[in-house]
Amino acid sequence: MRKNTPKPGWISEQLCVQTARTCNLFCVYCQNPPTGVSAPKEKTAALIRKKGIKAVSLEGGGEPTAGADFFDWLKTLKAAGVSNFMLSTNAVALSDPDFCRKAEKAVDYFTVNFPSSDPGTYRKATRSVKFDMAVKGLENLKALGAEDKIRLFHIIFKDNYRLLPAFADWVIKTLPGLAFVNFTFVRNAGRVGDSAEIVPRYSEVEPFLKVALAKLKLKKIKAVVQNVPLCRLKNFEGFSFEFQRWRRGDRILEAGIAGKAKNPACGRCTLEPACCGARADYLKIHGNKELVPSAKDPGTLAAEAF
Repeated sequence: MRKNTPKPGWISEQLCVQTARTCNLFCVYCQNPPTGVSAPKEKTAALIRKKGIKAVSLEGGGEPTAGADFFDWLKTLKAAGVSNFMLSTNAVALSDPDFCRKAEKAVDYFTVNFPSSDPGTYRKATRSVKFDMAVKGLENLKALGAEDKIRLFHIIFKDNYRLLPAFADWVIKTLPGLAFVNFTFVRNAGRVGDSAEIVPRYSEVEPFLKVALAKLKLKKIKAVVQNVPLCRLKNFEGFSFEFQRWRRGDRILEAGIAGKAKNPACGRCTLEPACCGARADYLKIHGNKELVPSAKDPGTLAAEAF
């Protein structure tokens, strides 16, 4: 069984390239819907060659594998000097064994948007009937010995947060050897449209999320939480993606992510420097009453394995 061992550090140094221009799903929470336009291929390759970039993440608006030129993108960028690839995907195209085999040979990590292990909830999230195809795509990667290259990207939204513990159980049973699970709280952007029917409250999600994290930790499966303030992760702060970035000296928020909104609670919180905070788009729907100032020193918090 072949293992892929990328060079240390390349993931945090990669360039995000918008190779997608369409999508084979229609997710209710999509924050960056397709525009029908991808990055200019040759111009992107020239930039990569000029700057000596060695690692890229293939992303959207949309689904990179839905384009007929997906493998041409890989070929072009590799010729420009790229040696490490990450692919953001919904895994639907990977249900084709030949396609999956070819992609697995070229890609170091697959960041898979998979909103539920429950078919009905998956259907609501993606507005599609492609649950079985997505699962087959994951199974194909596992059969190729690439389970450790899977990073599950699980968007938390109104219809799936109560199922987070069951999702953790599914991961434990189905993909125990994956790289990690990223639980990301939905952002009020793109198709979300200020809807409280899509964006739940932090306080509603909190108990279910903590159970899911505990289940995964007990089985030694790595997990991280993104876009949830530290005050809503009490005693679980070490799972915070932004906290982990702060610990290693990176900017708290990734490039392209809207900054945290100013509010009185965060202004009085000692965890603020290490926290993602609440975004203005969240406060627009639910306000700031759930935010609770802390007196903890972020330097005393232990980070979870990630």
